Parts: sequence; C-alpha cells; structure tokens
Amino acid sequence: PPPKEEPPVHFEMFSREWQQMSQQDNWDGFRIEAGTSVTKWLQASHTLFLGTQLRECGYIYQFGPVFQTEGGRTVMVARCGLDGGVNGRIIQKVGSSCEIKASSQTHLKDPQRNMHDGSLEYTGKDWTFGAKLAWQGAALAGASFTQRILPELQLGGDVTLVAVNNLLTIGQVGARWSEGKNTFTVGVNRQPDPRSPVGGMVSELKMQYVRRLSERLSLGTELKYSHPDKDSGLSMAYEYTFRNARVQGLLDTDGKVSCSVFDFQGLGFSGMIDYARSDYKFGVLMHVMPPEQQQQPM
Repeated sequence: PPPKEEPPVHFEMFSREWQQMSQQDNWDGFRIEAGTSVTKWLQASHTLFLGTQLRECGYIYQFGPVFQTEGGRTVMVARCGLDGGVNGRIIQKVGSSCEIKASSQTHLKDPQRNMHDGSLEYTGKDWTFGAKLAWQGAALAGASFTQRILPELQLGGDVTLVAVNNLLTIGQVGARWSEGKNTFTVGVNRQPDPRSPVGGMVSELKMQYVRRLSERLSLGTELKYSHPDKDSGLSMAYEYTFRNARVQGLLDTDGKVSCSVFDFQGLGFSGMIDYARSDYKFGVLMHVMPPEQQQQPM
C-alpha cells in the first residue's frame, strides 16, 4: 500500500526539525527530576535545582501534577516553585482535527512576568488554521494560515496585533520544502524596531536547512539577515541519536557554543558557553522515573 501522507504543518512548526536541534535545554548546576504515579493518568512531578544562577540563594524546588487521559486527548500540567512562579497548561483535542490550548504563567514576586494565552488550531487535509489571544503586559491577538501546494511544498503566514501605541502589527510569511531526507524553510517577518526612537520598522529573513544523513545523525544550519540595520548571523547544529541516548550540539557566529547529552535511562549533561557575554553554564541532570516507566524511552 502507498505510504500514508503526513498532515500539513502549522506555521509556527514550519522549521520543527531545526527547532528540535537548536532549542536545547541548557541549565547550570545539579538538577534532579522525579515523578511519582498517583493514578493511571495522574503523576506528581518534582524538580530540584542546586547551585543554579536562576535564583540568588542558588537553589529552586518546583512541584506540580501532570494529568493525561488515555490516548492523550486531554493533558493538564501545573507547576509552582519556591521562586514564586506558578504556571499551568491544558491541551484538549476536539474530534480528529481541532486542538484547544490554554496556559497561564504568574509570578508572585514580579507581576511584570505574568502571561496568559489561549489558542485554537485546526488541521485540514491540506491546510491549517490557528488563532490566538494572549496577555503579555498588553493584549495581543494573532492568526495563522498555511496551504499545501505540492506534496513537498507548503506556504503560510501569520499576523499579530498588539495593543501598544494604538496598535502594532507584526507579520510573517514563509515556505517549507520537505522531500526525503532534506528539509528547507524560509521566512520573512516585519515588525517594529525596539531600538528605533521614531518607531521604525525592521525586516528579518531566516533560512534553515536540515539534512538527515542517517537514521541516527542529522545536521542543520540557519542563516539570519535583518534590514535596514544589515545584521546577520549563522548557526550550525547537529543531533545524534543512540539506542538509549541523544547528543545535540550548536555553534553560532554570536559566540555561543552549547551541547547537551541525555541518556534515556535518566542521566543528562549540559554545557553552554557564550563568549560574547562571558556566560558559562554547566550542569548535570538525574531523572528518577516511576518503576513502571523505567523501561520506556523519554
């Protein structure tokens, strides 16, 4: 039988292969994550940071429940910590094509970090649509749309309206080409320049290319260029997956080098050096899983 056609990709996930490699989970100090099964669908999670720069005292403890129904149609996650942060997220699938998401993040000691949002995503046969409402110190609303033109080619864009200085508009358009082991994405966005004293606009071009050399090894690169300030940047990343582990690395022209290693049995290492900012982060992770989950990969 012919292979099943993959569903179209939402606009924010056009460069998902590059995002998976480049958006690493880098931390500093010693980090312990533990989970305790309360019921078949409910789990209590604990996270402890020791020797971290995230808090002046050098440690953070976070606790929260994770609820997921059978089949994953409903997912609810909450977390609170000693640093004063409280956040929650819910994902609900409706039918086979629609997904509703909502999240809230508050900080008891810093009200400026409060953020709340809700979104709806619909996936059609060859098109997708998304809508979002949010509060991030100001109200904003956004919508996105994508259309598959060819089996390998998908086009799309989104627009965001922010209730600041009457009304700010941020727009993006992009394209995604995926064929076999090669994925190429390009996007252009136009938004207000925060560095401009007269409210000027800046446009940025981003191009990403990812090549899967084998079932285990993938390489990727990203080129950025902004106009009219003519800033540019180049990033390169790799990901190698072993049977029970994953290694990721990133290098960019801003002077940042990072690497993360995760063993699916519960051990991880992270390292990040930002030479331009003289920022260094090295960390160790230990993940303690419930007995019934210890044989399953993360």
